[in-house]
Parts: sequence; C-alpha cells; structure tokens
Amino acid sequence: MSTEKSNQESKSKEFYTECITAPKILMPLQMQWRPKEDITTYELALCMSYLVRYNAVMPYEVDLNDKHLRHFKITDHN
Repeated sequence: MSTEKSNQESKSKEFYTECITAPKILMPLQMQWRPKEDITTYELALCMSYLVRYNAVMPYEVDLNDKHLRHFKITDHN
C-alpha cells in the first residue's frame, strides 16, 4: 500500500513540475508593410488578409516561405 502511495505521489510531483515548466508565452509576429515595386494584384489580394486584420498574427498561423510575405518585414520575437 505504501509503495502505491509513494508511486502516486511521485507521479503527481512529475505532473506538477511539467505543468509549471511547460507553458511558454508565445508572442505575435511584428509585420510591417513594405511592398516591393513588382507586386502583382494576386499577391496584394493574398496580403490583404494580413493588412485588414483586427488581431495580431501568431507564428503558427503563417508559413514564412510563402512568396507573398516578401512584401512584409516580419520580426519574430520568440
């Protein structure tokens, strides 16, 4: 019985430390509109969702390899 209680206590301590140390604050991307001279209407249409957006853009929402994002100066503070 005491070994079960000991195992249970150690598992709860592990869970507690994982819950305390696991969360990390994720900061939004800083996106500044810097359009290139050769911007196409298609690229502008793709960028409009970021230009008229009410809330911030999180790093997991965008793929930085997308070609239309070259018209933004993107700073990731994470």
